[in-house]
Amino acid sequence: MIKRADHVAMSVKDLDKCIAFYRDVIGMEKVFDRVFEEGMAKLIGVPGTKVRIVHMKLNDSVIELFHYQYPPGREPRPDRSQSDFGLTHIGFLVEDFWGTYRHLLDHGVKFLADPVEIRPGVTVAYFHGAEYEVCEIREIIPQPQS
Repeated sequence: MIKRADHVAMSVKDLDKCIAFYRDVIGMEKVFDRVFEEGMAKLIGVPGTKVRIVHMKLNDSVIELFHYQYPPGREPRPDRSQSDFGLTHIGFLVEDFWGTYRHLLDHGVKFLADPVEIRPGVTVAYFHGAEYEVCEIREIIPQPQS
């Protein structure tokens, strides 16, 4: 029986850039770094596979970064949109939305648009990560019960 979602994974072009982004900008810690060959080749069905996998962790959340030496990947898309098919975004729950927003701006993060209070007490903004993946910051401030 499935107990919970465990991690989000993505294949990246520039692993060092992505590690730096998730470590220095988001505040995650690198907790795993290993190269896989034969086992991964069997798992994905591509002989000769070689991939370095890094886990970035923040509390109970893990982002798994795959950097394939073989087979080659396709270029990240700078025009990646929230509405594109597939994974839509990586969401981060934050405290102090506006402080976090300013922190990201100070680190050169590009937002898709202005932040929005999507419903009372819930403020959201979408931004691009190191390789154009869409990420979200969201703060939920409990509202008085009526």
